[in-house]
Amino acid sequence: MSAPTVSRTVPGAASPSMADRFGALGREQRIRLMRRLLEAGRAREIPAVIPPRDPARRVPLSPAQHDLWVYDSLYPGTPALNLCAAYHFERPVDPAHLEAALTLIQRHHDILRTRIVTDPSGELHVEFRDDGTFDLEQEDLRGTGRTIDEAFETFRSRPFDLGRDKLIRARFVRVGERRSTLMLSLHHTISDWWSFDVLQNEFAQAYGALRDGLEPPLTRPAVQYADFSAWQDELAESGVFASRLGFWRRYLADPPGPLTVPGGTGGVTGDEGIAQIPFHIDAPTTAAVRALARERGASVYVVLMAAFAVLAHRVSGADDLVLGTPIANRAAKGLDQVIGYVMNAVPTRWKVTPERSFADVLAGFAVDFPDLMANADVPVGRIVSAAAPERSAGRAPLYQWVFMHLTQQPSVSVMKEFAEPERIHTGGEHDLVGVVKDSGDGMEGSFGLRTDVFSTATVARWTQCYVELLRQITADPTALIGDIDLVPPALRGQLLAGSTGPTAPAPLPLPELVTRQAARTPNAPAVESPEHTLSYAQLDDRVARLAGHLVRRGAGPGRIVALALARGSDWPVAALALQRAGAP
Repeated sequence: MSAPTVSRTVPGAASPSMADRFGALGREQRIRLMRRLLEAGRAREIPAVIPPRDPARRVPLSPAQHDLWVYDSLYPGTPALNLCAAYHFERPVDPAHLEAALTLIQRHHDILRTRIVTDPSGELHVEFRDDGTFDLEQEDLRGTGRTIDEAFETFRSRPFDLGRDKLIRARFVRVGERRSTLMLSLHHTISDWWSFDVLQNEFAQAYGALRDGLEPPLTRPAVQYADFSAWQDELAESGVFASRLGFWRRYLADPPGPLTVPGGTGGVTGDEGIAQIPFHIDAPTTAAVRALARERGASVYVVLMAAFAVLAHRVSGADDLVLGTPIANRAAKGLDQVIGYVMNAVPTRWKVTPERSFADVLAGFAVDFPDLMANADVPVGRIVSAAAPERSAGRAPLYQWVFMHLTQQPSVSVMKEFAEPERIHTGGEHDLVGVVKDSGDGMEGSFGLRTDVFSTATVARWTQCYVELLRQITADPTALIGDIDLVPPALRGQLLAGSTGPTAPAPLPLPELVTRQAARTPNAPAVESPEHTLSYAQLDDRVARLAGHLVRRGAGPGRIVALALARGSDWPVAALALQRAGAP
């Protein structure tokens, strides 16, 4: 992502030598030093460094891992936290080379050998077992009639048991004599999308070398995820996270309720499905987005995210919105090569009204952004607890819509020397996840949705509206949001064509409706007055008799009839009789 290259702490105050000395301190010394810096108002001087953990201490779950463990406990057996990818080979592949490459990567990254353990006191920690050779599953589709899509759907939907399973699995699938696919699935507790880039890059290097009979050029990273987890534990114990929660309490004071859209397909059913709606942003629109970002002194991510917020406002009608956005959280030295759940997903708050311009919304987010990033290392679970938002069963708290922008990843081009990579978002945590990826001169995007919340047809229209919105706001960023036409001409034509149909029948006159109701519920009360009550059958009978009398006296269409009646049950009888007498 373009925005999420953000430090856990705000860098700049500490020199490299200070960082080295800080990392060389013992755990308790670091905690005491951080407390003193907080008390002195010098939190920005805490170095962006990952100290080596104390090997004598148990490895705790990081706060982010613990939040996912809680989620998995609430929704056991869910595949929503599986991060999956597939690599499609068009040339013959020796699965032994794949297995050897994965074995090497597993050996270098302890997190891939993680088991989550509960001790007798109920405390959670992780252990890294020596799993030896990676266990590569295999499947042959030849002659079965089963497609690769069906095989992948089965594979990616298999849940992990956090108490028993190794949290990475891979399957080699033979599709034809030459074609095959390698499928990977990692539980979110041991990975994020940045980690996939690290894993993918190392896998490409290892597989390429092994295939060619060479020694893979890989080394064990000096910083492991366990070091990061231990450092997170120190930040929590020293009070760093607690001090930064003050910002989030102010920023998210009186948060809005869950984001809902009129016309959604229904509430939470507990049996939700996941769908992906792809879309393309053409080269001219992409160039215009980049030009607007330069003109306004913002990143491409900020422009795309602001447009996503405007779309959310327009389809929901909400003026106060909280949207989630992932950040990489990897500026500290060595974290860029770590596999594990390092990223954080922070809430962003938007005040979007029809009378504001897109330029105003963009400028407001640009003002908020530095403070958001300065406090972005606070685990999102703690932010949610501090904000105390309205909760709805089965829906993510605080924010239900998420947006991310992914820049071009070097590992993709490396991997494409051997296979075509494909990432699959299993999803399910959030109602809508918008992803936009750089792709040459243009961009590729997708909106992932929960089908129990939105229909795929509705979200498909939103993707077209989002692209049209980008065209409109780049052409005139000063246009008022309420005046922007989100519907592209092609979609407007489809909607108008779909709205045509047979002419609606004329509405029935009121006396006829009374007659029909009298046939259904003759004894139900129709008119009540202090003197007496008329049932529908009595009302219909009196109306029919009076209408006949009026017709005999010359009443009819176009004739004026004067009534002189007091308020009471006679008045509706007379009014209905006149309508019946005047009916053609």
